[in-house]
Amino acid sequence: NKFAPDLECAICFCQFNNVFNTPKVLQCKHTFCLECLARMNVKSTQPDTIQCPLCRAYTPLPDLGLPKLANDSTVLSYLPAAMQHVYSIRFNRNKGKLQVKRVPSSAPALTQTVSQTLDVGNPAGLEGQRGRDGGRERSLLMTVLRMPLCKAFIMSMVAIVTVILTIVIIITNRK
Repeated sequence: NKFAPDLECAICFCQFNNVFNTPKVLQCKHTFCLECLARMNVKSTQPDTIQCPLCRAYTPLPDLGLPKLANDSTVLSYLPAAMQHVYSIRFNRNKGKLQVKRVPSSAPALTQTVSQTLDVGNPAGLEGQRGRDGGRERSLLMTVLRMPLCKAFIMSMVAIVTVILTIVIIITNRK
């Protein structure tokens, strides 16, 4: 069918499913997986809305939160029959976690194949702070070094400084 919907999220390119990668449709009619929307929401300074990464339109979130956004029923209809029942998911923005709320007795395989919780990151403004769950406190340097772009930048700067120092040593030794 040439009108079949895209069956993967346009952000993470993961196949849609009925758990954390449930296809959620925004008011602008663009569809993304719940996990990506949760990751966007925890980093957003506007926790009550989601801004579409494609058209930049805002979608207000339902009172009961992100998992209550409408599912894209067209995408779900193209998934295997066993994936057409969407699991009930809870989103705790303060802890940055998606959690399976109830696992139907008809789906015992979920417990072996899918994690019951998914960490989607720290809420905006809380990076590097000590979590309420007793997690280790991170130094600013360790937080920075965990960021891929910062690692590359620091490594590049170390290489540049090394080259400059080498040149300075060579020039001063010639005199």
